[in-house]
Amino acid sequence: MPDYLCRIPFSRSFWAAVGFVFLISLEGCRPKGSISSNPSAPKESYLYTKKQVESRRYLSTINLPVEISLSEVERQINANLTDLIYEDMSYEDQDDMMVRVWKRGTILVTPGASVNNESSLNLKVPLKIWIRARYSLLGLSTERELDFALDVRLSTRFSIAPNWEAHTTTKLEGYDWVTKPVLKLGPVSIPVAGIVGKALDSKKSTLEKGVDDAVAKNVEIKKYVVQAWNAALQPYQVSEQYRTWLKITPVGIQMAPFRTVGKTIQSTIGFQTYTETAFGDKPVVNAVNQVPNLKIGSAPSNEFKIGLVSELSHAEAERMVADTVVGQKFNYGKYAVEVTSIKLYGDANMLAIRAGLKGSLDGYIYFKGVPYYDPVTKSVTLKDLDYDLDTRSFLVKTANWVLQSKLRKSLQSALTFPVGEPIDEAKKQLQALLTNRQITKGVTLSGKIDAITPDQVYLTPGSIYAVVFAKGKVNLHVDGL
Repeated sequence: MPDYLCRIPFSRSFWAAVGFVFLISLEGCRPKGSISSNPSAPKESYLYTKKQVESRRYLSTINLPVEISLSEVERQINANLTDLIYEDMSYEDQDDMMVRVWKRGTILVTPGASVNNESSLNLKVPLKIWIRARYSLLGLSTERELDFALDVRLSTRFSIAPNWEAHTTTKLEGYDWVTKPVLKLGPVSIPVAGIVGKALDSKKSTLEKGVDDAVAKNVEIKKYVVQAWNAALQPYQVSEQYRTWLKITPVGIQMAPFRTVGKTIQSTIGFQTYTETAFGDKPVVNAVNQVPNLKIGSAPSNEFKIGLVSELSHAEAERMVADTVVGQKFNYGKYAVEVTSIKLYGDANMLAIRAGLKGSLDGYIYFKGVPYYDPVTKSVTLKDLDYDLDTRSFLVKTANWVLQSKLRKSLQSALTFPVGEPIDEAKKQLQALLTNRQITKGVTLSGKIDAITPDQVYLTPGSIYAVVFAKGKVNLHVDGL
């Protein structure tokens, strides 16, 4: 650089003049009377990610009604208590009797009394009994045979153990003589019903155990529960268009005590499950061959709940709002502004709106509100929409008239996003899924969606999610159970 250029003296007054001219030129770029708006922007932040919203799980109950006809119980008992029920052909057990007990006819099963919310069954067991008794008479050992018939009355309670084994607790209630036992000593007949009755009482535990063993051996519950569990695990496609799946994950099983209703024994097995909405390819699940232990308690809840999700991208939401408000002018006395742009983003659980303006106020201002789902209009809208605190503080000092304009109300009206159509479609497809749908051979899923209730609106970095609950009742029906 030439040395003389380095020596040109520039006074402070020169630089002040240059600065003044520069500021004048900047002011000339703004509209006449315009105020520059530059309040601090709310910080962008999110409480949820897309994956967290889509993988939210809800505790539900799927009920598996259990109904066993008394005729089936009767058939099982008769099939396993064959003609010869009991035989003791030895004197060595120190009772001096040999006994044979035959089933004389069909065992009848009828409803019994209910005690502590548990129902019982009454059994009428027709028996034919032969006894050979050994006794001493006048120092001589002798034997006599007796043949007689009676109907034994039993009561039994039916239950299922935690390991899914069927159990009955049977009690001998009494018996009615059909033909009474008579001991013949030559021409003399001696009634011995009292003596035989005492002998039968001593054998009642054997008879009770015979009934209980027959039920435990032949009434199988677990295989049907495993079948129902695996059926419930299968993902169900709710929407092919949105590649949406209903995924059910059982986590526990509860059952109410059995009760007799008419000519049936009834109960309900409740599968406690988590329901969630999965997106994309069909989720992979693995079948099980074991299920958790059963918990006996009060009747399981019959509420089924699943979240239906509607997604609206930030870009689409911005476009919808911009179509309404960008280009609008708002006048207040001698002042006027025009909306030039809209940007939406999350600030924790609030939706932040940046509105670009030109006119009497030039730059950006910020609003915030809490998004929620309005079930009446089936739309996502904002409550408590207001100026961000820093924006409000700035406007109070520089452009208070903006606070009096209709800008906020107009923006409030524009920030309404209809999401009812995809939710209605998801509900429709879910109801179709729950209408007597055969999951696999012998297993049918049926249910009804009773209500749609709001959950909440979730803000993620890319989208606004509206989640509502579809609530109803869902049952599994398994053939043979």
